[in-house]
Amino acid sequence: MDFSKLSASQQLTVGAAAAMVLISFIPWYGVAGATSYSAWRSGLFGPLAVVAVVAAGVVLMMEAMDRAPVDSPAAITFYLTAAGVAFVILRLIFTDNQPRRIGLFLAAASAGVACWAAYHNHQDNS
Repeated sequence: MDFSKLSASQQLTVGAAAAMVLISFIPWYGVAGATSYSAWRSGLFGPLAVVAVVAAGVVLMMEAMDRAPVDSPAAITFYLTAAGVAFVILRLIFTDNQPRRIGLFLAAASAGVACWAAYHNHQDNS
């Protein structure tokens, strides 16, 4: 795998996807000192956000290995990261009256960075 084949924006997207994996295990919402929930136990939107952003990173890693699964990796990574941002926003809105925790805000930042970088990559390749 040769990451030098990826542009800076593509590398940023892969990095944000890797960060999203770690962030998915940090509490996203719940009461401090009591019950808290990570992305994997936060309902439908949490896991979908993680999977969408990580899938974008996987597409770019496959491109670095010259095995891109689609004809236009720039477009698909932008759409996947945009979906990730949408799912995180929905998770922010619908928290079942539980206090939001740091993991949810970090996930929003990671998905936002991934989407921003994927957008710039898409613009460069259009």
